[in-house]
Amino acid sequence: MTDEPGIDLSGGRGCDDGELDDLLLGTATVEDYLADFAARAADRIVPGTECSITLRLRADDRRAASSSERSARCDQAEIIAGAGPCVTAIDEMRVLAGREVWSDPRWPEWSATTTEVGFRPAAAVPASAGPDARIALNLYHDEPGLWDDDGLARAGDFAHEIGRVVALCLRIAEQMVLNEDLSAAMLSRSVIDQAIGIVMAQNRCTAEEAFRILRSASSHRNVKLREIAAAIVHSVTGAEPAAGGFRSRASR
Repeated sequence: MTDEPGIDLSGGRGCDDGELDDLLLGTATVEDYLADFAARAADRIVPGTECSITLRLRADDRRAASSSERSARCDQAEIIAGAGPCVTAIDEMRVLAGREVWSDPRWPEWSATTTEVGFRPAAAVPASAGPDARIALNLYHDEPGLWDDDGLARAGDFAHEIGRVVALCLRIAEQMVLNEDLSAAMLSRSVIDQAIGIVMAQNRCTAEEAFRILRSASSHRNVKLREIAAAIVHSVTGAEPAAGGFRSRASR
């Protein structure tokens, strides 16, 4: 096995993190990135290799990318059946290669499809992609006996880098969801604050008293507090509630 740090996607061994990030930023979607990565991996591991990437996210397996239609067919058969070398590699977090791949009787659908399209050696190399995600880089070739230690080491380098970038993408996606939730919460609070200001003006009461009035109306009508507040703001302004506005201690 090699102890070299990585694979240079531009041609040689050894790549820095910035190169992979630049590749990600230069593609339209994560799917485009993974497809490009699968194609580049296929060119670099062993000449004639075809690659695909399987992603497991929260126990859901899916085919993420392929360097060819043939490798896509093999992975699709595996995903539909829920059994095959890449699924097992992800389950057990170990490399599957050589005779073990072809002798396992648990994978008849995958074996039949792989034989039909003409592949002979195959391998599956897993990697972590964060707390709830794993990937497998799946290797196919027409010629037998190609997956030596050096070839599998190259595949391991690629799998590690794919997992690293997928983990980054998932963290970014989760942060975007969190930001959307925070924005919705801030808008709800803003609408309630605006309604409190209106109730204070109409009833000449304190912010605490206005908030109790809103909460009582919400309870009696079995309607969410934000919806009561939005209706009050709309009835006075004739427009949809806007972000910002009065901020009371009662609603904090």
